[in-house]
Amino acid sequence: MKHPLNMILYGPPGTGKTYDTVNYAVAIVEGKSVENIKKERGEEDKEEGKAKDHKGVKERFDECRDNGQIEMVTFHQNYAYEDFIEGIRPVLDEDGKGDVKYELPKGVFKEISDLATKNMEKDESSSETWDLDELLQAFAIFVQDVIETGEEFKLASEGDKSKSKATITEVSWKKGIFKSFQLGGSVKDDHPQKLSKEVIERDYNHFLTEESFDEKDIKHIRPSNKEQHGNAPRYFLLFKRMQEFQASWKPESRPSEEEEGLKNYVLIIDEINRGNIAKIFGELITLIEESRRLGRPEATKVTLPYSGESFGVPNNLYIIGTMNTADRSIALLDTALRRRFEFKEMMPDPDHQGIETDVEGVNLQKLLKKMNERIRVLLDREHQIGHTYFFGVKDMDALKQAFQSKIIPLLQEYFYENYEKIALVLNNKDTTKDGFIKKVPIPKEFDGSDLIDKSRDIHELLSFDNGLWQEPEQYRKIYGKSETDKNR
Repeated sequence: MKHPLNMILYGPPGTGKTYDTVNYAVAIVEGKSVENIKKERGEEDKEEGKAKDHKGVKERFDECRDNGQIEMVTFHQNYAYEDFIEGIRPVLDEDGKGDVKYELPKGVFKEISDLATKNMEKDESSSETWDLDELLQAFAIFVQDVIETGEEFKLASEGDKSKSKATITEVSWKKGIFKSFQLGGSVKDDHPQKLSKEVIERDYNHFLTEESFDEKDIKHIRPSNKEQHGNAPRYFLLFKRMQEFQASWKPESRPSEEEEGLKNYVLIIDEINRGNIAKIFGELITLIEESRRLGRPEATKVTLPYSGESFGVPNNLYIIGTMNTADRSIALLDTALRRRFEFKEMMPDPDHQGIETDVEGVNLQKLLKKMNERIRVLLDREHQIGHTYFFGVKDMDALKQAFQSKIIPLLQEYFYENYEKIALVLNNKDTTKDGFIKKVPIPKEFDGSDLIDKSRDIHELLSFDNGLWQEPEQYRKIYGKSETDKNR
């Protein structure tokens, strides 16, 4: 199935945009249509009148998150480029002395881009050659198996003349991928030290190819006053153990791209319009464009400002954003971002099967439809009430709770506490009679005062402990005549 590389689901609040990202993400990863995933999830099964068990789709979504194929992030006002791509961050030294050092971690976008790029690149090497990532992963599994037996993994081999007691005490993983070793039993002291995958990747090939390489050649990643890395002896022993392991290790025969097929990766950005797009995306605004993706004739790479690394966005990485139109209009969205995304509108569905048609005589589908019709006239179509606000409402207690904690606060926000307009939405035109909005008389002490605008009516919301909130007739009046009116 062909899916857009960059897409934004937009609409009023409560229309199921975030919920629908699960359907789109699974469809993209599995190469299916969104319609088929929705049917599988039971959303279009109108005949049964209720949704089927959708755990299968959600479980597959969660599995893809665990293996790194799907990532999800929410934008907010303080979200920055450093969180999304990369940036230098201060961290406390793990030697327990409280010293501050600096790391350059990958942001969520760069991490999933790197995974997608690695999957996309054609593997032209034979099974006789080896890949450092594969070797590290296999060696880490080997070390983990030893540690799980309760034994220490000693870095000095049996034939090594070194008297070092250095060991690997722990293996760190992220989504099943090796990240670092925790070293213990230092040559110099007993402080544990983390050895990251990045350090090993930087030095191991040099260790294999340079005959003159020794522990003095292992340098600090960051500028340091010390000429030699304090943990160089431990690192050097680890490289020797890896070399021994490599001598007996045979990499698995890797399937060709045609046999395996490219995997699709998905990044979901919830509330994409709440972040500062120019600040967060930076140079990626150009790179995410379909024609600029890696694998396309006009593929483009840029040099990242912090790491100096050459970086491009792969052609098998899909971006799905969600946008609440009541929060900010699409017209205000960054123009550069708008041009590079396809937009899919998601509006309220009053006939959704998840909305009850009989809650003690109240038809919630008719109620929602009528309220949204009035909101469109009084305000606009972007500030309607989503159908998910009525999901799970099956009795009057739940309906009262939905109105008091969700619907009324939303209307107060939409109309800036203008209760006359809210009364119109609720079909409560005559506010002198029973209804959720009531007219408040001006106190007599203000009679004759020039400070009072006598042409302005004062309205307020009915107290939440009032019994009318529990009356079905009050809700039926929103979409039609009350029983009292019918009898007239």
